Amino acid sequence: MFSKAIETLKSIGVRLALLTSGFFIIGTLILFAIIYVSLASSLTQADQERIDTRLHELAALYQTTKLAGLKRALDFENRITDSKRFFIRLAGPGKTLLFRQIPDQWADFDLTPLEALDGLGPPSRFQLRAKDDDDATLEVASLSMPDGTVLQVGRNSEDRDHVLEVVGSIFAGTLIPLIVAGFAGGAMLAHRTLAPIRQLIGTVRFINAGSLEARVPVPKNEDELNELANLFNNMLDKIARVVIGMRGALDDVAHELRTPLARLRGEAELALQSGQGLDAAREALAGCIEESTELQRLLDVLMDISESESGTLRLNVEPIEVQSFFEQMLDLYRILGEEKNIAISRSIAENVSLVADRSRLRQMVSNLLDNAIKYTPAGGRVDLSVERHGSEVTITVADTGIGMAPEVLDRSWERLYRGQRCGDSRGLGLGLSFVKAIAQAHGGRVAAKSAPGMGSTFTIMLPAGSSKSDSKSVG
Repeated sequence: MFSKAIETLKSIGVRLALLTSGFFIIGTLILFAIIYVSLASSLTQADQERIDTRLHELAALYQTTKLAGLKRALDFENRITDSKRFFIRLAGPGKTLLFRQIPDQWADFDLTPLEALDGLGPPSRFQLRAKDDDDATLEVASLSMPDGTVLQVGRNSEDRDHVLEVVGSIFAGTLIPLIVAGFAGGAMLAHRTLAPIRQLIGTVRFINAGSLEARVPVPKNEDELNELANLFNNMLDKIARVVIGMRGALDDVAHELRTPLARLRGEAELALQSGQGLDAAREALAGCIEESTELQRLLDVLMDISESESGTLRLNVEPIEVQSFFEQMLDLYRILGEEKNIAISRSIAENVSLVADRSRLRQMVSNLLDNAIKYTPAGGRVDLSVERHGSEVTITVADTGIGMAPEVLDRSWERLYRGQRCGDSRGLGLGLSFVKAIAQAHGGRVAAKSAPGMGSTFTIMLPAGSSKSDSKSVG
């Protein structure tokens, strides 16, 4: 039982509920104490003011009408009110008692100490406690008259104590409901506060069970919990993209490695079985090296695409002067075009800069130019244009080649998809998917249009960016 109680107290919900209700109850007790002390102080001050007022009234009456007039006035007052609310004592110069009025309910007070009051200066104050009740007090103020007499006026604290007792009883009666309400409110607040945490735990459990689609419900309030839920969901989205990308990459690698591995094995087996000596072995080894190089290129491209899609691809971006960059690229492709009798033209805007990864940008454009020259018959044309449109730099590669059917065009950006086109040579089927992945890694997009026999046009749209160099991991 004790261990269960310890385990319960370890729960953050129980601790938060106890802490919240504890603060509420302690705060309420402190508030009551402040109210009680303030009320007691106010009542005490009011009683003292009544005593002082009565003292000066009687002093003025005595100085005007002497002792006889004072007695007549008090007798008349007592007959009218039928109540003696104040204690009054008048002593002569030799402490001779001249007059005393004692309310009936004050018989328990020992009045002997009052004779020690000298009455000099401002009104002196004195308190007497009842013989059988330490809580009841008689508050007395004294004043010395010009003729040497001492006037003393007092008032019992009974009324004040009664008010304070009633207030205390009311609070004592509400204390238990107050504690219950404090714990109930603390439990409710803890339950509602920790609801997003419970949802987060439930989501993690679903993910541990293999459900990558589970997400944390986002609260409607624009607060820290809303931000936490959004950040956690974004993290889950990124993890899901990485996992899906890895699965896709593994599936693609498993599928694509079969043929080159079979060729490697076949060439090695033929070399072993032929018995044609060193020359045949060297030729087989050269073929194996060529196949392994192709395999390495396949794996590199697949890894680049997967990293880009999962948001982990590292880009070393820098400002690039567009005109000189593409002029250098076209110098190589003009030679290749002349060999195939294909005219290569360009239209590059001046004074346009682009912030991008130089090597990745070269790979993207090279893929498009390679495809354009590859699928354009002799006598055709390939056009490269680079323009600035608002905040984007548009790179377009158009050709007059064989083009693509609509169903082929729709799938041309897919990883490892190879369309059946006339004169198609062996390839990886990763060129366009690589272009799309790298463009998206830069925060850009791609587009294409084509028709059979009408050529193809591929466009890369990249944000121009700022002129500050940077190195970043995209996501």
